[in-house]
Amino acid sequence: MTFLDTSVIIDFLAGDDAIVSIVREHAKTDDIKTTTIAEYELLKHKTEIRRQAAKKFLSGVTVCSFDRASAKKAAQLYGTLKDLGKMINENDLLIAGISLAHDEVLLTRDRRFQNIENPNIKVV
Repeated sequence: MTFLDTSVIIDFLAGDDAIVSIVREHAKTDDIKTTTIAEYELLKHKTEIRRQAAKKFLSGVTVCSFDRASAKKAAQLYGTLKDLGKMINENDLLIAGISLAHDEVLLTRDRRFQNIENPNIKVV
């Protein structure tokens, strides 16, 4: 299965050809998932048309919650990144924690995720 970060979903909904192609390729062989954190980020958009597009997209994918296993992974990441001086924002830590707790690939456009040294985090 493949998790999509908010940045990938935004670009997918915007029709970015490269991202549409990547997501469609993954959807052929994997279930597409996202997180409740990404859901929150998408649904708080200031324009109604973008919120509606997000709702439609979210209705077709599995949305995984932040749970205790996710909290443990996110806290481990926090400690590692803090020690390295390579901190990323809190929502991104939570998204990474969820995907790593599920031992799944996370696709993102956010280059800050490169601070996480894990082969399941893929910046596209």
